[in-house]
Amino acid sequence: MTATEQDSRLRAPIAQTDLIDGTFTEPTEVLPGTLDDPNTGVVRQRQVATAGRDVERALAAAAAVHADGTWARSPIDLRIRLLDALADGLADRADEVAQQDCLSTGNPLRVSSQMASYLAPRVHAARDQLLEIGESSPLAADGREVRLLRRPLGPAVVLAPWNAPTFVAVAKVASALAAGCPVILKPSEWAPAGCQIVAEILAQAIADLELPAAVFQLVHGGGGVGAQLVSDPRIRAISFTGGGAGGRAVAQAAAPHFTALQLELGGHNPAVVRPDADIAAAAAAVAEGMTKLNGQWCEAPGKILVPDALHDEFVDALLGALSALRVGHSFDAGTDVGPLSHQAHRARLQGQIDDLVSRGGRALTSAPLPELGGWFFSPTVVVGLPAEQSEHELFGPAVTVHAVESVEDAIRAANGPETGLAGFVFGRDLETALETASRLSAGEIRVNGCKLADLADGSEQSFWNSAGIGGHGPTDMVRFFQGRRTIGIDDPALPL
Repeated sequence: MTATEQDSRLRAPIAQTDLIDGTFTEPTEVLPGTLDDPNTGVVRQRQVATAGRDVERALAAAAAVHADGTWARSPIDLRIRLLDALADGLADRADEVAQQDCLSTGNPLRVSSQMASYLAPRVHAARDQLLEIGESSPLAADGREVRLLRRPLGPAVVLAPWNAPTFVAVAKVASALAAGCPVILKPSEWAPAGCQIVAEILAQAIADLELPAAVFQLVHGGGGVGAQLVSDPRIRAISFTGGGAGGRAVAQAAAPHFTALQLELGGHNPAVVRPDADIAAAAAAVAEGMTKLNGQWCEAPGKILVPDALHDEFVDALLGALSALRVGHSFDAGTDVGPLSHQAHRARLQGQIDDLVSRGGRALTSAPLPELGGWFFSPTVVVGLPAEQSEHELFGPAVTVHAVESVEDAIRAANGPETGLAGFVFGRDLETALETASRLSAGEIRVNGCKLADLADGSEQSFWNSAGIGGHGPTDMVRFFQGRRTIGIDDPALPL
């Protein structure tokens, strides 16, 4: 099947519908933006938003179901049954999710398919976290009964991004449900389709298990709907992945109520190339990292710091690695880099590159673009600027490369104002490379690679500097949605 034939077969979009207290209804507000095929620019749908009165109904339903305790006090095995049903449903519809995410993000279909194959295991991971953490554990108290209880914080809001829309939403929603929180999910207005499938699966599972309908709800829209959700005092936990401006708005809206926040905001991730690095291998890894998910992932390398004597060799090797990649239609099996998600995002990225060039940089590209009319962007390397001129995350298949005089200079340049999420170090001497990695202010620093999955089981990643609040890791997600209570028999022998 050719890309054109496959594109035609997948043309019909999924209808965007709200799920409020167990009932699917069409949102009544139409937004100015459109959801386009990123390969061609053809409009597929209008963006829609849930009306304020309907958002209020969802908030009220979530608050009521938490207050009556039906879900909050539900036994662990019932939560596991819901999570298992979600995992089974996602496994059954993985191909459908992959196709819709491919059209939402522009990622090559083989990449979207791989991401979709991780959905069911991610739900199982939340289930396993719940079993490991449990609801209570005894504390040593000289024979007195003292217990640490873990209880759901309350109604939770999950605001999902557009770059990995279904995976991030599923990870957060599964963790909140495992903790016992009723969840309201708002997908990005740029990528609602995968979350719509998640809602259909969960609605059926909730009905089959005869659970309260408001255990999970779905609403649509942009910043207005998000603001109504996160500013409401009935919401007790908010998990958001997105840009810095959005994260600041969420934090400001939630601050009056001291709502628990988990904000993953991305960052301008540095890569330090040490003098002993294998330049060809380092360039190949950076090329892979900067184009993974079409460069639209928050942990992509962005600011490359190379010894002055190796700068030109590294740039040549990086351009050579990028020239071997094929930019093409996201449904084509041979595509390495697809189009960007939407037109506004491509315009923003091009504006950033133009700004760097206006300050003296040179933008180097080597990959031809297909003549399809979509939101394609050739992988770009900007050179010729001092490191301090590269301050902001690019969030696309683009990096800046800077010559530095020493590793110390590289570390100083790496720990800039927008770093804090991820970092990279390249060097043959692994102990020295690890020591360099330990000095970067970021939550996860990889040596000699730019992969996406966690470095190891048990990885813990905090968000440093302006990269966000909280963190994510195998034990963080369920715990975020839980509060702790210590109960027990007091000790009359205590001096105070």
